[in-house]
Amino acid sequence: MLTQFANGEADLLVGTQMLTKGLDLPQVTLVGVVAADGLLHLSDYRASERAFQTLTQVAGRAGRGDDPGRVIVQTYTPEDPVIAAVCTHDYQSFCQTELEKRRDLDYPPYGRLILLRLSSLDPIQVQNKAQIIAANLGNNEDFEILGPAPAGVMRVANRYRWQILLKFNPDELPQLPNWDEIRELCCDGVSLTIDVDPMNIL
Repeated sequence: MLTQFANGEADLLVGTQMLTKGLDLPQVTLVGVVAADGLLHLSDYRASERAFQTLTQVAGRAGRGDDPGRVIVQTYTPEDPVIAAVCTHDYQSFCQTELEKRRDLDYPPYGRLILLRLSSLDPIQVQNKAQIIAANLGNNEDFEILGPAPAGVMRVANRYRWQILLKFNPDELPQLPNWDEIRELCCDGVSLTIDVDPMNIL
């Protein structure tokens, strides 16, 4: 399909985020983004970063040839700082605002994270085990516990997912739990993955 489009056999190409990267088609002069707000409100501290990156990349598909390009972004929140920064190509303003938010909330690069993700075919079982593990972690001054809570994408491949997030100071090595003991709290039907410095917390 991409070859046909590049050869001029089609005037319109509709696709997902896979179209944001690697396409150098000089005949493309108009790019439209439908429902851009869906990128902004994901339950991941990097949602704004990813939205800015994706929208900037897809905008770069237009006007790569001799003819000027135009980008139309559909949004219910045009005043959102991410949308505004994309529209004005203001990378510095976006970075400053984003870093201030992360500093206030102790998210990377101002804090470190460990993500405990549990999954099971049984929604009640995985919820119970997540609550037991969170209670077992207890009140620890070395790190902050967020959760347990359903994962941002609660069900994948018929498995229900819950997660616990640990936050701690990047300059200090906290007294972390004994992971073998934590794993022993899970039963055969519940799997546990431990992700240090996770790139995605959905």
